[in-house]
Amino acid sequence: MVKIIDEFAKHKDFLQKIKNVKSQYAPDSFESTVPDEFILTMATAETGNFKFEGGSTPKEANNFFGIQAGANQPYLLSQDPKKKAKVRVFDSAEDSIQGFLELMKTGVHYSGVRDAITRGDDTINYFDYLSKYAEKPDYIDYLKDVYVTRVLNFTQPKDDNTKLMFPKRKPMNLQMNTLK
Repeated sequence: MVKIIDEFAKHKDFLQKIKNVKSQYAPDSFESTVPDEFILTMATAETGNFKFEGGSTPKEANNFFGIQAGANQPYLLSQDPKKKAKVRVFDSAEDSIQGFLELMKTGVHYSGVRDAITRGDDTINYFDYLSKYAEKPDYIDYLKDVYVTRVLNFTQPKDDNTKLMFPKRKPMNLQMNTLK
């Protein structure tokens, strides 16, 4: 149960950071139109559900989106022995969110997503428009799974019972009646 509460708290905290960052942009800006759930999905996927397992470099770099450093940007060298990627360093999670929004606004890999946002497509379809940049061959399916099973379950619970951290208990007499 503690694991679920911890996961809930991390998602809730990061979602609030997303909202705070987006509030700094004009309401009609591109950054404001990117759904919070899309941003949260990308961060959840890239950090392994905010656990940063498999490498401490992104956590040390406050890099929640797997963003590589460009020219003249601070970076840490990835500890992955197969590749020595330059992981961009951010001062805070909020700076990482801003960096991701900037990448979405200008990056070639996100042009299809920008078009989908402009058209008003459903958020789940945005993942189909990411260009193939990830090493994981089934990355699009993985992102959709994270979106549906983690992010939507957290941000848009299906009913009142799923909004609670602990399920409601039936009164004792109703529990006993079902045992008869």
